[in-house]
Amino acid sequence: MGRAVVTIGVTDLDEIFTRLATHGITHEPVETYANGVRHVVVLDPDGNSLSLAQAPAEPA
Repeated sequence: MGRAVVTIGVTDLDEIFTRLATHGITHEPVETYANGVRHVVVLDPDGNSLSLAQAPAEPA
């Protein structure tokens, strides 16, 4: 039985949510930290945790 934790930095969480939803994959609520980082956890049926984090956009 798994209990691995993996964190991946991504550039577009909303696009990933769309892709996950087309495959029936759900995720935990999105957290937004004080520094602007958006973070979400996706769990698989074995209890493995995939964390996705998106840094805030850099000012123009």
